[in-house]
Amino acid sequence: MFDGADPASLSDDVLESRVLGYAAQITALTAEFLSLVAELDERESWPGVHSLAHWLSWKAGVSKRTAQEQVRVAKALTELPLIRQAFGAGRLSYSKVRALTRVATALREKELVNLALSCTASQLERAVRAIGQIDRDRGIESENRPPVESTGRWKWNADGSLSVSLTLSPLDGARLLAGAVRAEYERTRTCDDADLSAVSSVPRNAASELETVDGEPDSEVKPANRRDLWRNVPSNLAPALVAMADMVHEGIAMPDLAPGAEILIHTDEGGQQAHLDDGPALSEAELDEAHCGAAVRKALSSRVSGAPGKLALLGLGRKSRTPNKALVRALFVRDRCCQMPGCERTRHLHAHHVVFWSAGGETELDNLILLCGSCHRALHRGEFSITGHGSQRFSFHRPGGSVIDVSPATHVPGQWSPDARVAADSTVPVGGGKLDLGYATEVIHAVREWKERNASREAGAA
Repeated sequence: MFDGADPASLSDDVLESRVLGYAAQITALTAEFLSLVAELDERESWPGVHSLAHWLSWKAGVSKRTAQEQVRVAKALTELPLIRQAFGAGRLSYSKVRALTRVATALREKELVNLALSCTASQLERAVRAIGQIDRDRGIESENRPPVESTGRWKWNADGSLSVSLTLSPLDGARLLAGAVRAEYERTRTCDDADLSAVSSVPRNAASELETVDGEPDSEVKPANRRDLWRNVPSNLAPALVAMADMVHEGIAMPDLAPGAEILIHTDEGGQQAHLDDGPALSEAELDEAHCGAAVRKALSSRVSGAPGKLALLGLGRKSRTPNKALVRALFVRDRCCQMPGCERTRHLHAHHVVFWSAGGETELDNLILLCGSCHRALHRGEFSITGHGSQRFSFHRPGGSVIDVSPATHVPGQWSPDARVAADSTVPVGGGKLDLGYATEVIHAVREWKERNASREAGAA
């Protein structure tokens, strides 16, 4: 199976067998990988990095979200021996194990493993969601299942559009829909809406003036036709969400420097090649729309020759130790996050002088870098150092002088051979077929309750 044969030379049956065999080996290796991650988490041996997830993201080349999930699963597996055993034998894929660790407990671990072995990964995800919902309805909390929290992701698409994906907790979801209804109501209301005040219906005196109380005009003008203002949640939420964003953006005063809360557009000296900060290009019409009625503030206008992406315009030299707002804004646009390799925090950042101000360092972009509070403290304690190389290029060094790689290269470990104990069809579901979700969840919860009753009787007898 691992003879390095050209895939194009293999028959269909052999190719299929090898795909499944490799999948089983990957599963077994992933189980071993997570056991090592759990041990590393127990030892807390990742010096100079905020967490094990940060270390994995930096060293292993995975995304922060993936690393966080791997650490969660690794820690959960330490309390789930049956799942860990099936995982190590290549019988449960990582996708299945990741799902199981959200709801698995010692009382129902065996039943969940049996279910997972006969399900596809997507069927198991459905079952786990159902089990989690039943647990929540019954007030059962699992140590291995994190609380329901709102999450969201966004990305710019190749066509310049923005995709947003939200998963909200029940209350947060209700808040979003209520806000969307309100925003859609304000966005679409017209002058003849029935809930608006009808001046003709307000009592007037003989002089055609509004009725007064104690000489004061009636300040509470009631609608002519009272009705419930509720309007259904729009099927297309996009216009309402944009209206909500406009309300916040226009209605709440922001500080002079608010990175990320401003619409930052980059253009060249001729006003051409406009694009959103870290986003897609804008057409001339979109640029005109952005400028219409907007307060324009120029942050920077030129680049360092021969150093793409580096900013050159602002600087205070030795006139001031503290960067001014324009310089800090340019620094945020350039760095965006803590620059210590493996950190990438975006909050509570400090503008650090690479050559200390006390040692003659200047307040220039060539000598300033963003560090979070923890990394800034670690630097001044001597846990690492930064060297400036001009043209806004910097390198990080360990106390011994060796360079800390910003993105360490990953490589295949030597002297590895496949585990002969892992069968080629280990990950293939047993039986398969359509999932009877109601029956499966009913059996799992019935067994759990039966085990709990037996445990209570045994404890009482003792």
